[in-house]
This record gives sequence, structure tokens and C-alpha cells, in this order.
Amino acid sequence: MAAANLDSIQILSEAAYGCEHLAAVLRDQQTAGQFKSGFRKHHDSLAPFTKPEAVAVQASGLRTVATLKPKYHCLTCSETCLNSERKAHTKKTGHVFYMESRNRFIFCETCVDFVYDHGLEKLCGPVIKPENADEKGKWVEDSASELYVKNNAYKNPCSRRGARGVWNMGQTCYQSVILQALLHDPTLNAYFLAGGHDVHTCKRSFCMACAAAEVFMDFNSGEKTDAVSAATLLYHGWDASREMAGYRQQDAHEYFQFLVNSLHSCTPGHSESYGTKCECFFHQTFYGELRSSVMCHKCGKTTHTYDPMADLSLDVQLQNKKRKLGRSTASSTATLTGCLDSYTAVEDLHADAAYHCEKCGNTPQRASKRLQIRKLPVILCMQLKRYEHTSSSSEKMDGHIDFPITLNMLPYTVKKDKERVDTSKYIYDLSTVIVHQGTMDTGHYYAYTRLGADKWALMDDNKVTVASVADVLRQNAYLLFYSIRSIDTANNNPK
Repeated sequence: MAAANLDSIQILSEAAYGCEHLAAVLRDQQTAGQFKSGFRKHHDSLAPFTKPEAVAVQASGLRTVATLKPKYHCLTCSETCLNSERKAHTKKTGHVFYMESRNRFIFCETCVDFVYDHGLEKLCGPVIKPENADEKGKWVEDSASELYVKNNAYKNPCSRRGARGVWNMGQTCYQSVILQALLHDPTLNAYFLAGGHDVHTCKRSFCMACAAAEVFMDFNSGEKTDAVSAATLLYHGWDASREMAGYRQQDAHEYFQFLVNSLHSCTPGHSESYGTKCECFFHQTFYGELRSSVMCHKCGKTTHTYDPMADLSLDVQLQNKKRKLGRSTASSTATLTGCLDSYTAVEDLHADAAYHCEKCGNTPQRASKRLQIRKLPVILCMQLKRYEHTSSSSEKMDGHIDFPITLNMLPYTVKKDKERVDTSKYIYDLSTVIVHQGTMDTGHYYAYTRLGADKWALMDDNKVTVASVADVLRQNAYLLFYSIRSIDTANNNPK
């Protein structure tokens, strides 16, 4: 179980409580007693596995299905909510904790996930009876039993064992590699597995978010070990975009952009307007913001414009040209940091794109332009542009570009020159490397994906092979995925 709220996701090892919000309640002597009393009351009143209520079938043949769904009992005021009503109740009352009716699990609405606390479990008393006990007997948990369970228990997050590939359904390797980059991300797993997108109440036809949730649930199923099928997601994509339809090769970078935009559009309450701040989960996870600054050389006035970004497309040609002209101080090997330096460097605007300065009477003036990152996303995708297009031909540029396992993005943001900036909030860890093997028109995609803290695997459609860090770093990458190490919206949303 993991929290899907971006403001509260953090790695907790051997946490004393189910989540930080539950910990705050149970550590406070004034609130702990009342909470435990309410928890015990609801726990005893609900059956371990509530059977669905009888549903009256109407003359039309339709039936009400709300009673078939689990209910959530507020532990503060005893209000009963469905999954779709819980968020509104919390917003209205400020009540955070609920008990799910079927299994009596605790649900934290702030974390948007189920949480477990061993102390509360013991408070309600054991419910397991030995085979030779009578109907009134209970298994009294002694210290020896508790010690045995503690020493022999192991963590099994999301029930997933090992790594699984994704079936190629006919030149769909571009989809497989993007899914591998997303399926192993803990933030996205927390969102989909905790019901961040409610597939039971969604009424959208050919919903891409519903199809994605299906893939995440299948991928994390502990009962399966073979590759995952993403057929529904593929076909829904065909319905949504004519350019993506059909069994022909697609660009993995274009599919990533299409998928992220589709998930964003399928989220209730999202905003399509650049002028309106979007609070949807996918916008917070994948979208950042660029600041473009133009300075007039005559009067020195600088104007800023802001644009959303779902990824960074880095020109590797620029660095190569600078090196050939002897204007680059970089080493003989191209680097990702060198590409980022070029991307955020000051450049003079050409004469045919003269800047009309308002302060100078709207007259054309020499000017310089600079791009910097104003807001960093949680998941940062970077494309290394390996395709060169001219009026007469197009070609793919092969060659190695060094990229690090850990990346500090602070130098490429608008905050880089400010004092007292916590650098740790700008550290990203490499999560997936996508490689394209072949030419402009034909080829194959495969991915190297991080599994856990320090293990890597080569994902080649349905084939999964163990890989080392050295294997990963020697690849001629096309797409690089980095995940932010510490989520802090205050520091990653500079104004």
C-alpha cells in the first residue's frame, strides 16, 4: 500500500504507524483515545466480510448497483460513503479516516490509500480461531506467536513478484517500452492501485485512464507471471487518434506525449486552458513549466513568457556542432548535462527574427533569448533528438551520449542563482532508458528499467533479462526517464 497524494508520498522504512497522518492522531493523547474508541466501535459492528445486500430488479430490467459496492464508514462522524463520495465528505468535514465495510480496513483520504497499524489490529483482538477450538473460543495471541510472525513476515508490496514483460501485438514495441517506464513508477502504482481513477463510476467511452488502470492491476497481480497484455489500451488509443491507429511503427516519444495528454484529458476536473492551473494528478506528475526570457540589447528590458512542458527535447546536434567549431569546453564525449547546458544557454536572436521592444517604441532591436525550467515534474522525460531533417533527406544519428544515474536539475531552473536553495529537492534518479535500434523507417524499441533500489532489467517486449548498471550506462539512449527523489511542491514550483 502506498499513498497517491503527491504532497505526502515519501519512503517510510519500518514505519511505526500506517501513515504519517494516522501517526499524528495516535501520538496525541487527546485524540488517540477517541480515535481508538471509534475504531473499535465500527470494527465490532461490521462483519468481517459484508455480504452484498439484495438488489431489487426494476420493471425496466435495470438494477441499482450501489449496494454491491463497498461502503466507507467515517471514523469521526459515522457517515457512510461510497468510494466516489468519500472525497467530497472529507472536503466538507475535514474527516480523514474511514473503515471499509467488507474487510474493516482503514482508509486514509489524505494518502488516498488503505493503511495498516499493528497496534489497532491488536486493540480489536485476534479473530483467527484454531481448528480444535469451540465456537466461542478465540486464539489468544501470546508473545511467542507475535515474535514468530514478526521474524518470519516479509513485505510483499502490491503482491507483485519479479518483473514482467509486455506482449508485442504487432509492431507495438513503442507502447511496450513506454508502459515499462510507467508501470515501475511507485507514484503511478499508488495512484492506480488505490483507485485514483475510479473505473466503477467512470462513464467515459473508450477511457484511456480506465484502460491504463486495467494494465496496472494486471501487471501487479500476484497470480500471473507471464507478460502483460495492453490490448485495451492500444485499441482505445486507436479510437482516440487516427495517427496512432493501425499496426504500423510509431515513435515512442510521440506515444508518450499522446498517452500523457490522454490520461490528463480523462481525469475529472482537469483543465485544458493554459491560463487555468490544473490540479489533476497527471498534470502534477508529468507536466512542468518553461520560462522563456527575451532581453533587449538596447534598453536591457527582459520579458518572460511561460509554457507547459511534458518533456524536454534536447538537441544533440548543437553540442556536436559546437565541438567541431572548437567552441565547446565539454569533453570529447557528448553528455546529457552538456545537452541541458545548451538547452538553457543564452542565444542571440537572428536578424530575421528581430525582437520588437515595447520600451524602445516597438522598434526592432537586437535581443537574446533564454529557456529555463520554472517548474519541474515528478517524472521527467528527456528525448535525445537523434533524427536530423533537411529539405532533401532525413537521417538518424547514432552515437553514445553519457547520462548519469543521479541528476541535479537545479542548474537548469530559474532558481539556480538564488541563495538558500535546498539542492536535495532537485535531485532525480534514473528510472528507465529507452533505446531505438535500427534506421529512420524501421527498427525496434527496448528498455532498461530500474527494479527497486539498485536492480535493473532489460525489457524486450515479453522477454525480461537481468542487467547491470554498466549495461544501462553504455546504451545509446533515445529517451531517458528520471524520477524526483523528494517531492516538495513548494520548492519545485518556484514563482
